[in-house]
Amino acid sequence: MSKKILYIDMDGVVADFHKGVLDLCPDVDTKNFERDFDRVNRICENNPDIFHNLEPMEGAIDAVNKLFDVFDVYFLSTPMWNVPPSFTGKRIWLEDHFGQKCEKRLILTHRKDLSIGDFLVDDSTRNGAGEFKGMHIHIHTDAFPSWDHVIEFLMKNK
Repeated sequence: MSKKILYIDMDGVVADFHKGVLDLCPDVDTKNFERDFDRVNRICENNPDIFHNLEPMEGAIDAVNKLFDVFDVYFLSTPMWNVPPSFTGKRIWLEDHFGQKCEKRLILTHRKDLSIGDFLVDDSTRNGAGEFKGMHIHIHTDAFPSWDHVIEFLMKNK
């Protein structure tokens, strides 16, 4: 029996992008990055290594390590087009936190809806996540407020 395909977003899901931005600029509106979108872009452009050094989200590393045993796991992330080091930074971050498990399991795209799989854990509906053909597990919402809730659901639906 083959494993189901699970995609996991990075920023805001396994890597704490909001905290990384706040550490650099404490007055950014983290409740609504869309409102401060241009400013967040400038912060990242001026700090291109931000993606290398993000802290993990609470519970994310342990949760994803458990999921590697049960699912065919890939990381599906959208880099910042105007911050080329974000492409490399995401790969480095994954290797630093998951080692060999994540080798050749990073997919960078601005169209997540084109990926074929069973589940996508994402904190947003942007970049095609809301149109993903499998099930979009929208983490940090009422239905899936934490990694514990995500794990519970996925283990019942493996």
